[in-house]
Amino acid sequence: MLDVLLVGAEELENLSTRYLAAVLRQHGYAVELAPFSTADDMDTVVRQAQLARPKVVGLSVIFQYRAPEFLTLAARLRQVLPEVHITAGGHFPTFAASDLLRDYPALDSVVRGEGEFTLLELVQKLDSPETWPTILGLSFRHDGRVMENPSRPLIADLDSLPFPVRDTPPQHHLGIGFSPIVGSRGCYRDCAFCSIRSFYGASQGKIQRFRSIPNLVDEIEMLYHTFGVRFFIFNDDEWFPAGQKARLSRVDALESHLRQRGLDVIMSIKCRADDVSEGLFHRLLDMGVVRAYVGVESGSDHSLRTLNKRTTVAQNRRALEILHKVGMLADFGLIFFDPESTVEDIRANLDFFHDMSGEGQAPLSFGRMEVYAGTPILDRLQREGRLTGNYLAWNYTIPDPRVEMLFRLMIATMRHRHYDNDGLAKQCSTACYELTMYRYLSGEHADPVLSEQLRNIVARVNNHSLAMLEEMFDFTLHENIYDANLVNDQAAAWASRVNLFDLEVGAELAAWKAQIARTLG
Repeated sequence: MLDVLLVGAEELENLSTRYLAAVLRQHGYAVELAPFSTADDMDTVVRQAQLARPKVVGLSVIFQYRAPEFLTLAARLRQVLPEVHITAGGHFPTFAASDLLRDYPALDSVVRGEGEFTLLELVQKLDSPETWPTILGLSFRHDGRVMENPSRPLIADLDSLPFPVRDTPPQHHLGIGFSPIVGSRGCYRDCAFCSIRSFYGASQGKIQRFRSIPNLVDEIEMLYHTFGVRFFIFNDDEWFPAGQKARLSRVDALESHLRQRGLDVIMSIKCRADDVSEGLFHRLLDMGVVRAYVGVESGSDHSLRTLNKRTTVAQNRRALEILHKVGMLADFGLIFFDPESTVEDIRANLDFFHDMSGEGQAPLSFGRMEVYAGTPILDRLQREGRLTGNYLAWNYTIPDPRVEMLFRLMIATMRHRHYDNDGLAKQCSTACYELTMYRYLSGEHADPVLSEQLRNIVARVNNHSLAMLEEMFDFTLHENIYDANLVNDQAAAWASRVNLFDLEVGAELAAWKAQIARTLG
């Protein structure tokens, strides 16, 4: 019989189940992984569980919006395996443990916080429920009541963890093996909309911790030689430590170890705008960091204060300008709408997008701030009585009805383009990655025409989205937004224009991608 079946999304962001599996296997337990990336995978996961008959099923709920799907899966698993112990972990279950155990009888327990050793101890003590109150970080049901044990301290030494398991070879795209990797946990800032600080802050220990560079490069080297991985996608909450001196020291060490071991790699990182300086990012580009996702979040100083970003629009602009100047792909997105968004904020965000993306520097990415469990802004909105929905999916209405209407129009007309993986904007993002890989493989022989063609396509998509947003914005300011027929007619007309544009330009982008594939073929 299998000891543990770990179920989680297989998106690049999710290494959590792989770390859990590594620790369990290190202690002699038989573990399988079951990918549950979409609701369509549910039947496959259930069949795998029926065949494996595990003692424990662990659900790794990384993204809160998918919680209903995981809860449905738990109910299905309970039906076919009535004796199995089903536990859940991740940011959302950590903060909603009591509610989940109260409302969903299919769940037997919740692993709160960093889960490696809480889950291990649960598996070790599974047949002795009288000992469960001693398991730090565990919430469970006992005699009809939910019991919440004290939190488990954070893992102080990340080097003590085994490398995450790699049961299947890393994926390849355009001939390059790529893999997610993490060099740290936690973030030194406390943005109001983000649950990272709360997640780690709920446990005793240093919130941001780093693997040593030798340990990190050991894993890079293993993936490089064993699986042919060349592209390492860092999914750290924040790639840099706080302080310029600490940043430089870590980059120095990484550069030295990569060079000493002869590892010719490319990397993608995530960082804050105030991490970016020209000299440092020139060095990073020379080391192989070809893409940085920068947590810009807004082009409005008012919104940045609402989000508690502790940065300014001037810093955001400077960071993106530096990345464009040094030649690094600068990805960023804006929280275009937040609970305090005003007409002035929308105008500022539109102007920021025109300046920073109008020439095709990066594909537009934008949306509305979602309210996540454990976040400071959730606490504030609850105190103010502004939330609707429930703990599975909180919602809110933006006070200015014109801004709220703009959000609804944007979703009605451009949801597919900007949010679906096969939408044109998402495909532009994929193409930018492909161009990065092409440049890496081709070196000095890379054809600049291909770069210019893609930049032109991205610029056209960006500017079309901006033109649509400008028209919708003007409509909300000057027309009767309470005339349902007028609003619906306008939305239908905009949606039609967006769809026609996407069909035409999507064909051009597909042709460009085919040309890249043939070139590398």
